[in-house]
Amino acid sequence: MLFVTYHFPPEVGGIQTRITHYLQTLSSRGIRSIIFVVSSRRGPIPRFDPKIVKVVPCRPGSKSIIQNAAAVFRAVRSMDVDVVHVLTGSSTLFGLYTVLLGRAMGRGASVSFFGHEDFAQRSILGRTLLLLSATLATSISTNSRATSDFLPPSLREKSSVLLGGADWPEGRNPSRSGQAARVLFVGRLVRRKGVDDLLKAMALVKKEMGDAKLVIVGDGPERGALVGLAEELGLSGSVEFKGELTGDHLGAEYSSCSMCILPSRRVGDDPANEGLGLALVEASMYGKPLVGTNHGGIPEVIADGENGFLVPEHDPPKLADTILELLRNNELAENMGQSAIKMARTKFTWEAATDRLLESYVETR
Repeated sequence: MLFVTYHFPPEVGGIQTRITHYLQTLSSRGIRSIIFVVSSRRGPIPRFDPKIVKVVPCRPGSKSIIQNAAAVFRAVRSMDVDVVHVLTGSSTLFGLYTVLLGRAMGRGASVSFFGHEDFAQRSILGRTLLLLSATLATSISTNSRATSDFLPPSLREKSSVLLGGADWPEGRNPSRSGQAARVLFVGRLVRRKGVDDLLKAMALVKKEMGDAKLVIVGDGPERGALVGLAEELGLSGSVEFKGELTGDHLGAEYSSCSMCILPSRRVGDDPANEGLGLALVEASMYGKPLVGTNHGGIPEVIADGENGFLVPEHDPPKLADTILELLRNNELAENMGQSAIKMARTKFTWEAATDRLLESYVETR
C-alpha cells in the first residue's frame, strides 16, 4: 500500500487518528505500507515497525513537487505496491500525480474525502484538480454518507463509506459509572463545533442542577473567546478547559463523564462540516449516551432515541433540555450507553474499518 496525506501526527484530529489506525491495523496483518506525509509541521510521529511501515516526510509547495513526485515514482516501481491512495490532498498537483501514476502503472488508485471542506475549493485550479483526481481514481472513499452526497452523481457508484473506528478501552469496564452530572465535549475549538451553544445550554442546566460540570477537551482559535463566554455566563467554576488530551488521559475523561456531546453546526464563512464525529464513536466504546446535532455525519453515529439524542443545530434551550433529561433519568442514560457499546463494537472497531478500506479497493476495480 502507498498512501499520500497532508494530515498526520503531530497534528491532532479525527483524520489523523483514522490514518494512524489504518497503518497500525494493516501492519498487524503483515501488510506493508509506505506513507508520504506532506507537511511543514515537525514533531514526534507514531512509531511503526520500519520493515512494515515507512513514513516519508515531504515538504509542501510547488518547489518540492518534482522531488516528491520522483520519490513516489521510485517507491511504486521498487515496492510491490497494489494500491496508491491519496488520503488527503486530491485537489493538489501532487495528489493528482499520484493517482495518474497509479493508473499508468496498473495499480489501484483511490482518493478519500472527509467533509464538505474537501469540495469547497475556492480556486478554479483546486476544483479542477479534485474533479480530475476523483474521475481518474479507481475507487473513492468517504467517512460518511453525508460526505458522499457532495460527490457528483456520476462518481458515487465507485464510492464507499468507511465510517472509521475507535479503540476498545483495555483494562476498563465501559459503563456509565463516573462523576455525576459531568458533561464532556471533545474536539477542536472552532466556531462550527458549536461549543458556544453548549456553554449557553449549560448555563440553563445549572439553573436546574447546580452541581453540573462541563469538561472541554481540545484546543483551537476560539479558546479565548469561549473562556470569556463561560465567565460572562457565570460558569467559571463549572467549566474545565483541559486542552488537547490523548491516550490514557483522554480515556479517563471518557470514562468519568455522564455523556458526550457534539453540538456541531453550519457556519457561513467556514466550508467545513462534521464529516462523522469521531469523538462520539470513542465515547461509545465507554458506554456513554451521546448527544449531537442533526448535522453532517453525526446522525450516522447517533440513532436518535437508541444510543443518544439528536437535537437541532444552534438551539441551546433544546440542548439543555436533552442534557437534563439524561442527567435526571439514570435508567434511560444507562440503556443508551449500553446501546452505544453494542453499536460501536458492531460498526466502529478499527478492524472493521480496515476491512472496509480493503474491500473498497476490490469492490470498485
